Amino acid sequence: MDEHDYVYQLRPLIVPAVLFLILFPLVIGGVHFFSTLPILELRVLIGIYVVAALGILSLWIVGKSKHVQIKEGQIVFQSLLGKHTLEPQDIRRVAFYFDQKGQEVAQIRTEDELYYVSEFYFPFPELMSDLENFIMKYDLRSNLESYAGLIK
Repeated sequence: MDEHDYVYQLRPLIVPAVLFLILFPLVIGGVHFFSTLPILELRVLIGIYVVAALGILSLWIVGKSKHVQIKEGQIVFQSLLGKHTLEPQDIRRVAFYFDQKGQEVAQIRTEDELYYVSEFYFPFPELMSDLENFIMKYDLRSNLESYAGLIK
């Protein structure tokens, strides 16, 4: 099994965030221009904007650093927040399912942690294929057969 690096896709986060960062000052500026907001309210709204901008920036930085690698004998999750290496003996169960939005998700359960792999990782089909091969190679407990339609 070759080592692949799967990166976290930020487009679903960044597009609405950029729209917010552009539209918020325009709306608040328009309201202030036409009805002159009191200085306290204007400062509160500016504070909300700055906090939101810093939050979006921090999410972008952490999201940009998120990677999943499936190496020979281990799954590695890493970001600026840390690196977590899962060996086959650490994994209790892998569950595949679809969330409320119809997106495919793989949940990897260890003794005390849950790790999620979703369609936000690119390229997702290759990641799921590598994960399925990893499960079969190390005979991990999962719902892969029923999920893939192998059991009727």
